[in-house]
Amino acid sequence: MGLIDIINSRYSYRGYLDKEVEQEKINYILQCARLAPSAKNLQPWKIYMVRSKEVKERVCEAYARDWLKGAPVIVVFVGEKGENWVRWDGEDYLMCDVTIIADYFILAATEMGLGTCYIAAFDRQKLKEALNLPENEEPFLITPLGYPDPDAKRERNRKPVSDILEEI
Repeated sequence: MGLIDIINSRYSYRGYLDKEVEQEKINYILQCARLAPSAKNLQPWKIYMVRSKEVKERVCEAYARDWLKGAPVIVVFVGEKGENWVRWDGEDYLMCDVTIIADYFILAATEMGLGTCYIAAFDRQKLKEALNLPENEEPFLITPLGYPDPDAKRERNRKPVSDILEEI
């Protein structure tokens, strides 16, 4: 499968089958994710893979959606404040770096036939407490990870290139 095929098959699934994700697939996804670029190659991130029922329940308090509770794995992408690059004008690239590793992770998961969904609308403090994060770790994205329920596929509309490209 080529990259365009992987990108075209990625959807934000809001429903998952009750089926465990094989460790070999998770290992492959993590190997792909760790290759993500970051500003100055500082790699200021961590990935929390939540499988414990107890911790998943606490994480779901930060984003209270029933469909998330059904995912076999919940993944949280965290940035390490103070470990990241800050541009000379003060622009902080931590969110950008964390988003890149999340993208690599999600595309690799798609290649493995797994479903994901970008989630950023969570209660940050509740999530930090749920994972017992140290002060310097800031959560930016959550995604469920699992075999998608085929009935949970949503329509995806994209603007044409002509609407997003400005040639100068």
